[in-house]
Amino acid sequence: MPHNGQPITLSINTLSDKGDGIANWHERKVFVPAALPGEQVTVSLHGIKPKYAQAELLSIDQAHPQRVEPHCRYTECGGCQLSHLSYAEQLKLKQQQVIDALQRKGISNPVESCLGMSEPLAFRNKAVYAVRSENGEPQIGFYRKNSHQVIDIAACPVQHPQTTEIIAAIRQWMKDLHIAGYDEANHAGCLRYVMIRHGFKTNACMVVLVTLTDELPGEAELLQYLTAGGNIDSVIHNINPERVNRILGSQQRVCYGAEAIEDELHGLTFSISAHSFYQVNPQQTDQLYATALQFAELKGDETVVDIYCGIGTISLYLAQEASKVIGIEVVSQAIEDARSNAKRNQLDNTEFYVGKAEEVVPALYAQGLRADVVVVDPPRKGCELAVLNTMAAMTPERIVYVSCDPDSLARDLAVLQQAGYAITKVQPVDMFPHSMHVETVVQLIRS
Repeated sequence: MPHNGQPITLSINTLSDKGDGIANWHERKVFVPAALPGEQVTVSLHGIKPKYAQAELLSIDQAHPQRVEPHCRYTECGGCQLSHLSYAEQLKLKQQQVIDALQRKGISNPVESCLGMSEPLAFRNKAVYAVRSENGEPQIGFYRKNSHQVIDIAACPVQHPQTTEIIAAIRQWMKDLHIAGYDEANHAGCLRYVMIRHGFKTNACMVVLVTLTDELPGEAELLQYLTAGGNIDSVIHNINPERVNRILGSQQRVCYGAEAIEDELHGLTFSISAHSFYQVNPQQTDQLYATALQFAELKGDETVVDIYCGIGTISLYLAQEASKVIGIEVVSQAIEDARSNAKRNQLDNTEFYVGKAEEVVPALYAQGLRADVVVVDPPRKGCELAVLNTMAAMTPERIVYVSCDPDSLARDLAVLQQAGYAITKVQPVDMFPHSMHVETVVQLIRS
């Protein structure tokens, strides 16, 4: 049997959820980064375990017909897992992901082609860079795949173009004033992360600097570096002294400009703070939520319940065309943002409740709440059974399920089918080009 380091030739069968090629070898799955289904590759094995092994790609002996040159030279960061596959083929792959997940649960409904972007670059409105120091030099970038080793990155093609200028300014400030990056091993240093947020419609920009220390050394100089090029609306100093992987701490202050920036979607205005949840691809967010609105088929007299409503983005889309929208979300700050956004957009036909969906939804139902339409947009794990059962008990005419995970979606759809709902439309949407991630919007009609 081959041993660690010995080259072998493999045939790639499929992809993992991380975008690695998977081959079969001696009753093991072998994971090959940057390999595509149908390819013949030569690899070097390492980490051989009884049921799987890792591999380093040495050569591609027979390439996938849709293999392309990656759009970025920092392929080891693992953010764009499919950058070596043509975008048209990525969309087919994502459609197939949804088809496969549904079929595993015995659901054979047709799945529409994945809605993609015309230009799948420079689409992200939020970037989070980790910061380290190496031999006295700042390292600002993203983690190497499956590690906390920072890859120093000058420019990222999927980020807003201004991000490159901002990172260059912060890098120069760190060099000139000898600002130390975070030392994770010793929990020392100063600057841990840089977060940059953009309003694509408003052209607003926020820069958040997360430090281990209470002070932000060289703050006056930093503001000069950042604002020299103009178009910075907010600079926030966030303090995170804890030894955790969480990016933002609970304390922060405004160094320059406003505490929040604004952006527009579908004619609505949203306030975005450092802590706000806001979809990172505004163009595709509009497609996703417009699809949800279309599937809701509102006529103007409906009561809509929006479960896992976040900051109320979908709720406000729906509130423009419904009689009343009730949103439910466990994160209290998100509900505060939702109420504020509803007021900002003069939508007084909304109500928002804080709490776990599996507790709040049954409680409201017991108090007499009924819905004509239910919209649900759960986390990756999908809906709790109590939520699904209560949704069905409300007997809405339509359910619109917005999912970020095909497997949990398929599981929950099978439950709703058993409860008397027929799947009528399945529409994948590509929110994260060049990744394995796919969103899906499903319409269900009460039988």
